[in-house]
Amino acid sequence: MRTKLFYPAIVLTVFCTLNAMSQTANPVHSSLDEAVVYFRGAELTHSADVRLTKGDNEIVIDGLSSAIDRNSLKIKTTGGAIVSSYEFSVDYLANKNAGPVAKKLTDSIEFYNKKLQQLETDTKINNQLLELLKNGTTKNVSGSEKGLTFDELVKTMDYFKTKSAELEAVSVANQENKTKYEAAVKRLKAQLNEEELKNNKAAGVLKIVLTSPIAVNSKFTISYFTASASWTPFYDINVETTERPIKIVSKAKLSQTTGIEWDKVKLTLSTATPGNGRTAPLFSTWFLDYYAYAVRENAVMTQNAYSYRKASPVMSADVMAAAPEAKLIEESMPHYVYIVNGAEIDRDTYSSLDPSLVASRTFIESEQAKEVWGADVDGAWIVELNTSMDDYVTTSEGAMNITYAIDLPYSIPGNGKEQSLELKTQEVNASYKYYCAPKLDTETYLLAEIANPERLNLLSGKANITYEGTYIGETVVNTSTTQANLTLTLGTDKRVTVKREKMQDFSSTKFIGSETEQTFTYRLTVRNGQNRPIMMTLKDQYPVSTRKEIKVELLDRTTKPTVNLQDLGVLTWEEEIAAGATKTYEISYSVKYPKNRQLNF
Repeated sequence: MRTKLFYPAIVLTVFCTLNAMSQTANPVHSSLDEAVVYFRGAELTHSADVRLTKGDNEIVIDGLSSAIDRNSLKIKTTGGAIVSSYEFSVDYLANKNAGPVAKKLTDSIEFYNKKLQQLETDTKINNQLLELLKNGTTKNVSGSEKGLTFDELVKTMDYFKTKSAELEAVSVANQENKTKYEAAVKRLKAQLNEEELKNNKAAGVLKIVLTSPIAVNSKFTISYFTASASWTPFYDINVETTERPIKIVSKAKLSQTTGIEWDKVKLTLSTATPGNGRTAPLFSTWFLDYYAYAVRENAVMTQNAYSYRKASPVMSADVMAAAPEAKLIEESMPHYVYIVNGAEIDRDTYSSLDPSLVASRTFIESEQAKEVWGADVDGAWIVELNTSMDDYVTTSEGAMNITYAIDLPYSIPGNGKEQSLELKTQEVNASYKYYCAPKLDTETYLLAEIANPERLNLLSGKANITYEGTYIGETVVNTSTTQANLTLTLGTDKRVTVKREKMQDFSSTKFIGSETEQTFTYRLTVRNGQNRPIMMTLKDQYPVSTRKEIKVELLDRTTKPTVNLQDLGVLTWEEEIAAGATKTYEISYSVKYPKNRQLNF
């Protein structure tokens, strides 16, 4: 009786074991449905349909990214199933079989490598034959006691000439073939690298243990955060004429290296920054004590400052005129404040900034800086860093971020190459003016000023400018400033010229008692070479004294400015200049200082 019961029990145990194994042996492949992409990182949402049995189940779901933040993993099920535990792992052999293109490239590389190996052998043999020919000929000519007859010598020389020419030709051909084969291998390897980016060797796998109250078809929703994706805003700005509105096309450059292909997913772009792990700051006790430091003289490098200005024409008009040439060079004094994108950083971090990422750099003078950051601050550097689909893109503005939900499904390859997406097109009116600060740069810039830019929901980023059907170049849309208007630099215009020259007759140096008095007078000439009137903004600068023994006075010869910012020493003239007209302006100032001192003019 016991034997009869024993065998069915074994069969039942084996059946249950095989049934459990069958549930874990064949992973369920998930499909990527949605991707919310942030400036740095993305939240991916997958789905999978699984048949659950009543009771305990163990399933394996693959098709996930291998580069995930495991703390962000979330699992949802339908049908009342309860997840007991889960385990995420990476399968490095998931894509061990290369695709047909990669296989063909690999075979081609192997073919040319064999050719190169054969060439190396042929070249080695050919060199040995040449050496043997030379040695044999030398031995034949000099080895005989009586020497060779004239006919024998001629025959020997002819043979050596013919045979050595053949061998040398083979050497040349081998070298040409070697160069050709090596170039082929280099091209094939480069293409193979591109192909391998599409087929990441690792894949994410999720093993889930859960209990289901009934046998049911359950839908699994799996979401997680990955840092292997990003997007940056950029714009196409088209100005047909200054009489028509500006067309601004907002776009995004998106790339991902998550190891999986995004095939027809619902895409949302967000300006949020998840996972930064930051907490609101709290004050600690501020202990006051003596602080000593050495002040190093600034090195004024005019050429470098000029190069920087040429590379950054998008600074606002007031900033360009206000920043002295000496201050355009990076300072390293400990009593300066450094602000990058609104956050204060230390001097070492400021010094390590990549210049190619800097959109604008502004120096705040001592007096103005003291009002903001305290009496012990002698200045501050403010740095800003560089980052029709209308019917299909929904823009939502939250308390802390903006999102662009795209209704069209998108396919984004996993090879890391940037994909350009069009978000929306807007037309906006602008006021146009020409701007020049000839002390800093004699080029005349056409600026477009947009009032109330906040209504456009623009983000800081690069922009391609097209003016009157001609591509002008690239500029930067800087929306992080506190100015009321958004200023776009549309490029330079050679038809509007500005010349700045020193008037020697009204410039002098005098010695009065213990003081030196110097007078400087400059003439600024503006010519409108266009066939229509223009609005011109012209700026120049006079020095501002920080010591009571240095006295600066703006003289009466100076053309009355529209605006005089005395704390910055900046004069602004704004007026309309008729077609073909020429206007002149003058700036004249005197500086008195102790005779035994020198100033940084």
